[in-house]
Amino acid sequence: MIIATAGHVDHGKTELVKALTGTDTDRLPEEKARGLSVDLGFAYLALPNKKMLGFVDVPGHEKFIRNMLAGVAGIDLALLVVAADDGVMPQTLEHIAILNLLGIEQCLVALTKIDRVPPARVMEVKTQLDQILFEAGRKGCDVFPVSAPKREGIDLLKQELIQRAQANHESPNNQHFRMAIDRVFSLKGVGLVVTGMVFSGSVHLSESLTLSTNGSQVRIREIRGNSQVSDYARSGQRCALNIIGRGVSQDTVRRGQWLMHAELFRPTMRIDVDLEVLRAEASALKHWTPTHLHIGSDHLPARVAVLSGGSIAAGANGLAQLVLSRDIFAVHGDRFVLRDQSAQRTIAGGRVIDPFPPKRGRARPSRIACLEAMRNGTPTAILKALTEQSESGVPLQPFAISHNLPTSEIKVIIETLGLRIVEAAPHDLLFSEPGWRQSLDRIEIALATLHKSQPSLFGASVKDIQNLLTPLLELNVIEHGLRQLVAEARVAADGQRYHLPSYAVHISAKDKHLLARAAVVLNPATGAPPSLHEATKEVGVDARALEKALKIGVKLGDIIMLEKHRFVPKSLIRKLAQSAELLAEQSSNGTFTTIDYRQEVNMGRNFVIAVLDYFDRIGFTVKIGNDRRIRCSADHVLSGQGKG
Repeated sequence: MIIATAGHVDHGKTELVKALTGTDTDRLPEEKARGLSVDLGFAYLALPNKKMLGFVDVPGHEKFIRNMLAGVAGIDLALLVVAADDGVMPQTLEHIAILNLLGIEQCLVALTKIDRVPPARVMEVKTQLDQILFEAGRKGCDVFPVSAPKREGIDLLKQELIQRAQANHESPNNQHFRMAIDRVFSLKGVGLVVTGMVFSGSVHLSESLTLSTNGSQVRIREIRGNSQVSDYARSGQRCALNIIGRGVSQDTVRRGQWLMHAELFRPTMRIDVDLEVLRAEASALKHWTPTHLHIGSDHLPARVAVLSGGSIAAGANGLAQLVLSRDIFAVHGDRFVLRDQSAQRTIAGGRVIDPFPPKRGRARPSRIACLEAMRNGTPTAILKALTEQSESGVPLQPFAISHNLPTSEIKVIIETLGLRIVEAAPHDLLFSEPGWRQSLDRIEIALATLHKSQPSLFGASVKDIQNLLTPLLELNVIEHGLRQLVAEARVAADGQRYHLPSYAVHISAKDKHLLARAAVVLNPATGAPPSLHEATKEVGVDARALEKALKIGVKLGDIIMLEKHRFVPKSLIRKLAQSAELLAEQSSNGTFTTIDYRQEVNMGRNFVIAVLDYFDRIGFTVKIGNDRRIRCSADHVLSGQGKG
């Protein structure tokens, strides 16, 4: 169990940790010289049941509050330290507020320096603390009067900490590894060492991790978990990792960065959050307020975009988007604190809801509904709500990354909820079964709308259908839906165009007359049919009008376009295909040549070559050297060639 001290400067945090563990956490020369902690200090206490108490001694001085924030992120219990002589100070109140904002539920109070004041003063401060903790919603936060130098009350406090540790449940280990780096240093003969809190997952010796600096890979050479050499480190531990990698040095790695599983390397410059403004604030937090964000062990400037109402009142919660000055790495549920622009005063904090929000429409009602669904619950409950709400599918990979779910975990959730995965670019999409059926209905309705508005259109392309859908469906999703609708006989397909089975194309009387005359001319009793320009003389119209009518016939499936300016009735093509089948059957090896075929049909060479090339294109024949072989029956192939 990890315990972080918190409290005003010079209230005895370091001395208290030394009394509890025997370790002096003031390790830096300037700390020894000045008599106060300026950076994180660490100490450990081994318990009889092989568990470990890990203490993070965070500085209390105003100037070093960002170090305090780096220390409390990810801890199990806060040990608030208040000196009996000074009593509750402004930083004491700020630290309590930060503990609340970071969601640290377990808390104890060490009332230090009781040897310096009379008993009445101890009771006075204790009463004051009880009232403040009650107002802050801190139930069960017991106060332990102690004197570290004289060890008064130390054993009682230590016993309470041990009982809490024994009752503490280990964090689940089924997520990818994430560690927030808060210290970086080099040791002679060892190399580069990074330390920090393991937020999730586990890592073993010799495994590779990704450094958030630039996505470079590092290998783990040595692990120290809770100050002990180990083969692995796991969530809930403080650990030190000796790492090695190309271009990785003390100059390229800094506090605030992450070591993580490669799949989590997805930077973001905006995060949607559930934000709580402190009650102590004098006014509401307004839209686009400049702030200073502390998250994990990192800190950076951020603007607050309030998503509804224009502001969030003091003591209230609201949805907001933090627009950042640079890339960070975060997942759903990460806690953070906001200080004012100068980083002097804590003003708000909360939880990350979505680390990968859309670039547009952040305040649309549909988006707000999604954020409300993501506000609470397990990943399973959240994904269920999102897929039930979404009309265009939930992107699979961003959801898995934002909730830090390995493939095995997200698969279990998908199977549990009975979701449908639809391949799409750039990410596969998830649909609930009712949601998917609704998408199919929308596609069908779009087709009906198109038929009504454009009765002369020969079916609709996928893009035509997409243009009629609001909200938008990805092209891949529409194609997938159309295949299912065709299989269910709710939609008919002619090549790459789709229509309802009951749909009949409206053709003018003039075009119908031209098509009827052209069908006779293009299907002579003997010899090859005429070209487009030759047919115009017999039909008695200009080439442009005849070509327009013939292209209508192509779309209707009655005419085949072999090549430019060469149109043939489908009935003639079917006869020519049957001739090819007969020729192949009569051959000893099932093949025939162009000369064989020309003699069989008794038509001109250029026309015969155009027909055979068309047969090759549609997969009816295959050319092998100078010969051709039948690949499948003419009926099978020509049934899908309504468009030529």
